[in-house]
Amino acid sequence: MSRVEQAGSGKKLLMTASRASHITQFHLPYLQWFQEHGWQVDVAAQGRRDIPYSDHYYELPFSKKDISFQNIKTAFWLAKLIRRERYSLVISHATLAGFITKLAVVLSGCRSARYIAVCHGYLFKEDGGLKNRLYFFCERLFRGRVDCLLTMNRADEELAKANRLCRHIAAIPGMGICPEVLPRLSAEEKEREKSRLYGEWDLSDRQTLLLCVGEFSVRKNQLRLIEAFANVAGRYPQARLLLAGEGVLLPDCRRLVQEKGLEKKVLFLGQRRDVAVLLQCCCNALVTASRSEGLPFTVMEALYCGKPVLASEVKGHTDLIQDGVNGFLFSPDDPLEPEKTLYRFLDGFHFEQEALRLPRLYLIDHALPQVLSCYLGHEAYVKEESD
Repeated sequence: MSRVEQAGSGKKLLMTASRASHITQFHLPYLQWFQEHGWQVDVAAQGRRDIPYSDHYYELPFSKKDISFQNIKTAFWLAKLIRRERYSLVISHATLAGFITKLAVVLSGCRSARYIAVCHGYLFKEDGGLKNRLYFFCERLFRGRVDCLLTMNRADEELAKANRLCRHIAAIPGMGICPEVLPRLSAEEKEREKSRLYGEWDLSDRQTLLLCVGEFSVRKNQLRLIEAFANVAGRYPQARLLLAGEGVLLPDCRRLVQEKGLEKKVLFLGQRRDVAVLLQCCCNALVTASRSEGLPFTVMEALYCGKPVLASEVKGHTDLIQDGVNGFLFSPDDPLEPEKTLYRFLDGFHFEQEALRLPRLYLIDHALPQVLSCYLGHEAYVKEESD
C-alpha cells in the first residue's frame, strides 16, 4: 500500500502554523473540505483561539529567535503528538513552523504520515550570509522526509528545484482569495463608509490616499517608504500615507514621521481587519516596499478590489504586478526609486480598469482543487510511490 493510500484510510490531519491567525485567514476552506469528507482535523499553532472546522486545537509556543531551546522543546512535544495520534497527513505552513514541524516529523519516526511543506516565501538565499546558509542547510537536511513541497512564486520554485529541496515540488497560486468573505458594498454603503473614515481621520475628498499594510519590520521596510514619502509630500500636499499594522519597528517609524514633520500626512491605523473596505471605499492605491514576499495576500486583495499596487521589485510582487499595467515596480534597495515611483503615480498616471482585475487562477475556486490534489497526492505522484 502506498503512503497516499494509507493517508486516505487513516483520515487524520494535523495542520501547523506559527500563528493561529494564519490558519483562520488563509486555510479555513481547506479545513472545511477535510472535515466534510470525514477527516479528523487538528490544528497546532501559537495564540489560543477557536478554529472553525477543527476537532482539536493545540497551542504551541514558538520563539522567533534563530536558535531557541523552546523551539527544540516544541518539536519534541509535536513529535509525541504525531506518534500518539498517528496522523495520515501533516501539513506545515511558513518558515519557522515548517522547520519545527519537519524536525517533529523526523523525531516521531512515523513513516506512514504523508508530510506536506507549504512555502509561503523563502526568507533565505543559497548564496547569503551565515544565517541564510543555516536556514538553507536545514531545508536540505530534511528534504528526504518531505513528500511534497509547495511553492507560491517563480523564484522559490526555481530555487527549490535547482537545489532539489524535495523529490516532488509543485507550484500553486497561493491559497486562494475567497470573494464570498470579502465585503460587497453598494455605492451608497461605500459612500457612507468613506464619509465615516474621512471624518475619523480628519481628511477631505481632495486627498490621495496610499495604503500600506503589514507588520512593522525590517523585511516590510516601512522606514524606506516613509523616507520616500517625506520627499514627495511637499510637492503633493494632498497625498496621505496610511500605515496599517503593528510590530517591533512601529516606534521607529513613529519617530521618523515626527522628525520629518509628517504627523498630519502619515496616519498610523493600527491592526486592521477591514483592509478590503479601506481599499474599496477610500484608498487610491496599495503601496509596499517589502524586501521579500511569498505571494502577498494584500496585493491580491487590492487587485481584486480594482486598485493599482506600487510595489518593490521582489519575488511574489513580480508574479502579480506588471509595471505600468496594474501597478509600478521599484527597487527596494535604491533610495531614489520608491520616491520616483510615488511621483509617477501622483502625477496622474492612468491605469486601465480592466487590467487591474485579479486573474481568476488566484481565486479559491481555482486554487482549492489544485492545492488539495497536492495535499492528497495527484496521479503522477501515486504512480511514482507505487513503482
